[in-house]
Amino acid sequence: TTHYYISNEYNDAKTFLTKILYEWSVETMHFYKDTALNEDKCKVNKGAFALSILRSFVINILHLNKVENIGRKIVETTYDLTEALTLICMTRIKYGLIK
Repeated sequence: TTHYYISNEYNDAKTFLTKILYEWSVETMHFYKDTALNEDKCKVNKGAFALSILRSFVINILHLNKVENIGRKIVETTYDLTEALTLICMTRIKYGLIK
């Protein structure tokens, strides 16, 4: 598949690719926040930034653990604090943050 992009910047191919991949990674993160965590429906006024960081943390933990269905895993761990904490601890052990 060929994709075309229009830009007013002049970059070499490698820089342009890096910018495109970064933009899509941001869009992917927002997609997960909107679909799995219902961020668009959240009406929080105070602490919205902190809540957004927490949502990003959750998504990153699930990605690092190679979870295929993020939405289902969130539902599974919502009522099981032990499983949620196990995911966090296993991620920290796997990446050498805990010895």
